[in-house]
Amino acid sequence: MLRAIRWGVSLALLLSLLGLPPAQATDPVRGAEESLGYPIATQVLSPESSLGTDSEGTLLAFYVTNGNEEVPAMLQVVDVERSSVVFQQRVPEGINSWANAYSTVDGRVYFATTDGHLYSWGPGEGRITQHEFPLTGEGIWRLAVAPDGIVYGGTYPGGLLFSLDPATGLVTNHGQVNTGETYLRSIAVDDRYVYAGSQPNARLVRWDRETGETLALTLPSGLTGQNAVYDLTLAGDLLFARVESSNTLVVYNRSDLSVANVVPKITGRVISGLDPTGEFVLFRLNNGVDASGIYRYYVDEHRIEPTGFNPNAFPGAFAWHEFDDQANYPGHTLVMTYYRGRTYGYNFESRKGTYHGESILEATPNPIQTIGAGPDGNIYIPGFLSPPGIAQFDPTTDTTRLLPGAGQVEGVGSFDDLLLLGRYPNGQLTAYDTTKPWAYGTNPPQPFQIGDDQDRPQEFVRVGDEVAVSSVPKSGRLGGSLTMWDPYSGNTRVYTNVVDQQSPVSLAEKDGLVYVGTSINGGYGIDPVATEAKLVGVDPVTGEVRFSVAPIPNAMTVSGLEFDEQGKLWGIADGALFQFDPETREILRVEQTFPRTRSMYGTTSVIEFGKDGYLYATSAGALWRVDPATWERLRLAHTGVRYLAQDGAGNLYFARVATLYRWNFDLPGAIDGTAPVTEAEVLGDGQRPDEVSVTLTAVDEGGAGVASTQYRVNGGDWLDYDGAITFPTGGSYVVGYRSVDGDANVEGEKFVNVTVRYPGGCGEHGTVEGNNGRPGCGNVEGSPNAGNP
Repeated sequence: MLRAIRWGVSLALLLSLLGLPPAQATDPVRGAEESLGYPIATQVLSPESSLGTDSEGTLLAFYVTNGNEEVPAMLQVVDVERSSVVFQQRVPEGINSWANAYSTVDGRVYFATTDGHLYSWGPGEGRITQHEFPLTGEGIWRLAVAPDGIVYGGTYPGGLLFSLDPATGLVTNHGQVNTGETYLRSIAVDDRYVYAGSQPNARLVRWDRETGETLALTLPSGLTGQNAVYDLTLAGDLLFARVESSNTLVVYNRSDLSVANVVPKITGRVISGLDPTGEFVLFRLNNGVDASGIYRYYVDEHRIEPTGFNPNAFPGAFAWHEFDDQANYPGHTLVMTYYRGRTYGYNFESRKGTYHGESILEATPNPIQTIGAGPDGNIYIPGFLSPPGIAQFDPTTDTTRLLPGAGQVEGVGSFDDLLLLGRYPNGQLTAYDTTKPWAYGTNPPQPFQIGDDQDRPQEFVRVGDEVAVSSVPKSGRLGGSLTMWDPYSGNTRVYTNVVDQQSPVSLAEKDGLVYVGTSINGGYGIDPVATEAKLVGVDPVTGEVRFSVAPIPNAMTVSGLEFDEQGKLWGIADGALFQFDPETREILRVEQTFPRTRSMYGTTSVIEFGKDGYLYATSAGALWRVDPATWERLRLAHTGVRYLAQDGAGNLYFARVATLYRWNFDLPGAIDGTAPVTEAEVLGDGQRPDEVSVTLTAVDEGGAGVASTQYRVNGGDWLDYDGAITFPTGGSYVVGYRSVDGDANVEGEKFVNVTVRYPGGCGEHGTVEGNNGRPGCGNVEGSPNAGNP
């Protein structure tokens, strides 16, 4: 049976190696991987939360805490007054939730995940309800409930407005109400209209629920170039809109959509609804002039005043509630949630407060965002959406400590004794003096922004007395930047679009020239225009591009740039390893050494040259060892491997989701370096050609097992073997075959020569050496040995 290969995802990664000549490393493997545990302690993180009551009037806080790639998100419901958890369940599917709304109509909480799963739960129920969500490929980023109980939601990447009718379960797609926008980021609903804010261009529209007509609301003239209308609240006759990235509050008159007021520097997240008197709403102010804290905004007078309540938290949801303990909390008490699972209460009459920490909630390990070696010999491990901070691992003592307050760090670098940190969002840079104690805000100081619409600083490389910084732009933008930064003075020069419509992601330096690997991608939520990532040389003084090459055709990213001791530059382009000569500015060699994989910014493909002379790389979810002289490669660790850093002893550090691992060269080796063994057998006892067949059997003595077996006939294309090989007509055939195991060890090609007699007679029976000796109606003229037939 001759059949073309069916390329499955995991199979394709392994079979991409089979197009290479056998090049398995033969040197003994030193070391083994060891788990170092979770560098950032398990944490509670609920980007969106809500407050509501059960049928008895008990106030509940609804947190949907993030999961990771190993465990899904979890709904956790807290009785606010009693500080107890009344319900917990992990969702069937979904990791992160930014959509959470309580319905006063049916008493249910509706929530959704960013990968497009829609759920609800009602107090007293034993399980979460999953609602069908037919908008394939859309994640859900905001929910709001209308006065009639209809649930409205916004999506990414389509920027769609949809509605769920809880009575029927029907989901209706209302289309993209903010034209051209990829995120529908904020929603507020009244009886007639849906107000919808978007990202990445901070547009705001009013959508008519009856007619489907849209009307755009204009931002004040001083708010051009904003990124998102992030939060919306309806209160009385006003619409409150919080606009990022300036954190400006814009107040609109709902009657004519005119701007009633602008309040700068509110720190979000949420503006409350009206208080029980109907006089004011609440928000958090931190403008650097007035005392920070929760402020009242009087809706009739458009004036603000401090409340004296200043929790160390950004509001996630507000509610006014009458506690049972009226002696200590008379009348209505203000309750506020915080995205780390904390619940605050404050009674303005008694001046007493309540606080319930996240310790009562179940936490999840924080996914690792990147790994970098510091100038002090420590390994630094930032986390995804990391309120706790950045982890510092000391290889000499095998101890980890948390450095609080760093936020989500995307890039780590070194400059003298400084640890350089690139933070998301808004392209923030700061530097920690490792010779002094960590004190965030002082050492390192508060970060500053690169500007020019940059969002994610990726890599750092020293260039004389400055540092080059690669960065990716904000969502919906194309064209990243290369920034030259003096970490001592803070001076910067920003070169945007050094490669048109592409983002610098990987950096190296030699002889004063900056070598830049690009990604064709910009920020999230916009399709690339470019089709081929580049390796370019940039003059750090002028920003001029001195040369530009494409290591392979149509790569998405060029990453992992690193110079060897001979001055040659190495890198990875979609899994292809390449070597570049900076003198001739030519690609010296390129091979698909690793399985072909495409990555948004190439952050998981990293190269380190070891003290033993080998090249070590992470690519395609594995840690590899490559001999730079022969290009022989061996997979050391597999399944979900990301990032790479090296300590002073030469040991390597990598991550799987939230766990830090070390390849410890002092441990006994435990790597399977042996390829599978495949045997062939010729079968058949009839006189017709189609009764002659060849079967292949592969055995792997290593732990990973056989991943695939291939064959080809008369030197033709390689085919996927999944059954006996038959022949359409009489004649002579040379069947080549080989197998690969789960550790990517590839067997050398073997051959069997088969002569099939034409109908009318059966030639001499033969067997294939090493098999069971069963005869077939084929004349075997060779045996399955490696080499030429």
